[in-house]
Amino acid sequence: MNVRISQERIEFQSLGQQIAGVLFLPGGQGLFPALVVSHGYMDFKENYVELCGYLAQRGIASLVMDMHGHGESGGERYHIHLDEWIADICAALDTLQAHPSIDPECLGAFGLSSGGTAILEAALVDPRIRALITLDATVRPVLSVPERIGMGILSALGRIKYFLTGRDLRISLVREAGKVEAAHDPEVNEQWFSNPRVVEMWSSFPFPGSEASVDVDTLTRVHRITVPTLVLHGAQDRVDSPQTARMLFDALTCPKELHIIEGNGHLGHLDRNRDRVMELTAGWALSRLKSSCRQSGECACGSSRKRGVE
Repeated sequence: MNVRISQERIEFQSLGQQIAGVLFLPGGQGLFPALVVSHGYMDFKENYVELCGYLAQRGIASLVMDMHGHGESGGERYHIHLDEWIADICAALDTLQAHPSIDPECLGAFGLSSGGTAILEAALVDPRIRALITLDATVRPVLSVPERIGMGILSALGRIKYFLTGRDLRISLVREAGKVEAAHDPEVNEQWFSNPRVVEMWSSFPFPGSEASVDVDTLTRVHRITVPTLVLHGAQDRVDSPQTARMLFDALTCPKELHIIEGNGHLGHLDRNRDRVMELTAGWALSRLKSSCRQSGECACGSSRKRGVE
């Protein structure tokens, strides 16, 4: 399949900060279904170009953004606060609804790791999200007890430093991060940890400010999600066990589907079997957002419908 697609640089405000994104649009006319794409912690939007391009080829628009504190967006550098990330997702939905090529009734969300946490939490407060796709989502604490104690001590020291100096405690965790198998494919893993932007982020790991990436209780709330949810997880995920995906799937009470993908680690959209991730994501978005469109009038994924005409 080789369909003409287009990209638009998008900027919008979220909690007073400028958020940078790129909107991928399918070729042709009409109103398209769309996904908000949320990256994970210590990540950036450029890692999702292949996924978003594939979605556009399948007739699905996507808005991938740098979340608060990451990439080209504003916010405290490399901090993660779920309330900020939820606000980013809601602001992205505002932006999509205002775009002349997007069907405002056919919106969903895709999120990796902490981005998966954020879209699950956003679905609890924003009814405009009609479908979810999580990839290696963090929904429960991922650190061991000693690791959690260590993070707590460093965060406490960081608060003291901030009180005295007005600056975060920043520690380089490049060596420690490099020991983690982020992707199952060794070549992808090597490319990831040799990326200068990745090295820069892990060279400035903040305390406090990083806790929400690993200390999460989203699993206790997901039973309230009502929209169809696709749960994807790498079978060889060494960052967050596939058992997390099974627990998430079991806790969900909405229409749902689970796929544990062999050959993938924590970066399933870049890993050995990324084609499977992209195929499942597009299939879920098309089928579930089509259902949403049929309830309010067809969009470009079915037949062309003019905005504002029932």
